[in-house]
Amino acid sequence: MRTDTDKTKLRRHMLTILRALPREYVVGQSAHLRGLLHPILKTNKPLTVFLYAALPHEVDLLPLLSRYPQHAFYFPRCLPERRLSFHHVTDTRTHLFPGAMGIPTPLDTLPTRPAYQADLIIVPGLAFTASGQRLGYGGGFYDRLLSVCPTVPSLSLALPQQLLPIIPTDEHDCPVARVLSLG
Repeated sequence: MRTDTDKTKLRRHMLTILRALPREYVVGQSAHLRGLLHPILKTNKPLTVFLYAALPHEVDLLPLLSRYPQHAFYFPRCLPERRLSFHHVTDTRTHLFPGAMGIPTPLDTLPTRPAYQADLIIVPGLAFTASGQRLGYGGGFYDRLLSVCPTVPSLSLALPQQLLPIIPTDEHDCPVARVLSLG
């Protein structure tokens, strides 16, 4: 059984690696990784997509809103008891503002949708395995989300540096169904 100490050490290590990446590299990789979503999002059938607004070291998903206007995109807000609510964002300039830890967060007045009604959940993280195990930031928000909607397709986009052969996991950790990466 892995301990919290293993995860804490790996989180610190991954943050050091990711924060050291040149901004131009992350921007370029983000564009390529968003391209891997095209086979899923190119449909004319409107989809409800849960995603996140990236921190500077994460894959940037905001261009998906203008590239795929036929879909409804929902962004998370942190709630008490380590839960998330997802709010419909149509304009990232006016609907998102810096929240906890500087994470772009939607206005709480925007319409919400329950997770079981999503067609796709794109999950952030610090590290991933090819089989879908993930190391998040330690709050358990996405483990709780994924546990209440196990039939909703989920995936993560990973920079090559985020792919690891093994990640310490606990019983409550929920993997994503797919990890898309260029690595």
